[in-house]
Amino acid sequence: MAEPIIESISEYGLTQEKKSSKLFSKVGIVCCENDGQYIARVCSSYGMDVVFWEIDQKKIDWSIQSISDIMESRIKNWGATESEKKAVLSRIKGTTCWEDLKDCDLVIETVSTTSIGRSHEARKKVFERLESIVSPSCILATNSTSVIISELSENLKYKARCISIHFMINSVESRIVEITKGLYTSEDTFEKVSWFITMLKRKPIPVEESVGLISVRMFTVILNEACEIVMEGIGTIENVEQLMQTGYGMRYGPFSVADIMGIDRVARWMENLFNEFGDARYKPNPLIKKLLRHHHYGVISGKGFFAYNANGEKLN
Repeated sequence: MAEPIIESISEYGLTQEKKSSKLFSKVGIVCCENDGQYIARVCSSYGMDVVFWEIDQKKIDWSIQSISDIMESRIKNWGATESEKKAVLSRIKGTTCWEDLKDCDLVIETVSTTSIGRSHEARKKVFERLESIVSPSCILATNSTSVIISELSENLKYKARCISIHFMINSVESRIVEITKGLYTSEDTFEKVSWFITMLKRKPIPVEESVGLISVRMFTVILNEACEIVMEGIGTIENVEQLMQTGYGMRYGPFSVADIMGIDRVARWMENLFNEFGDARYKPNPLIKKLLRHHHYGVISGKGFFAYNANGEKLN
């Protein structure tokens, strides 16, 4: 029998100590898919008001419903209460109007698969749009690991307030965040963001500016090697998973992590790293490409390295 997973429910209890300071009383998010929903929920859980921008009302409704579903799961499995769910949702608002972000203390860009696009230029336009709206004291951040913050901020007037913040969302226990200063980022901005992460009961990890940061560069190599082992017939997917989980104490094996993050997303990371460094170890393994050709993206599609039911639970 597997060991029971024990998680502190303190994150979901809205105690007095979780009320945010005035510095980060309101957080903005541009696009609210998986990453944006995670950030919105965590910030709201610690007493911050959150407003997220999406391209249309349909996307807003879907994001709110997804956050509601996650909170419902916390009630069933982790001991959260209905009143806590209502409190969290009451502090999260969606909008299609950019002007609604103007009084935020921090705005985080989490652009994913939307009509905005995924190019550097599209993200630059988001930052330029934000600068025309928010106050000069508002911090602008990207949650991307594949885009250099120095490139996003190079055309802005207030470059010193721009920074990269990468939340780890693949596990409920991932209480760690990578923070990257760009060429223009001020020490004051870095210190404020570090404090912001600490307010969320996460540990800030400073990382030098580099495509992939630490987390993505490490994970993509591990996954590629795991795929190579399976293709060579050295071991099965299940064997690799069990060895990494039991032998190295990983909560999830590399294949499960890829399914959770989305195999299409991981493949984009790999292509970005390969284009940046030209190192073959980053190029997506043929097994990954095979899954992509069959539209097996992981949990979101119901099939990846493993199969999943409608609730995202792994099937035998």
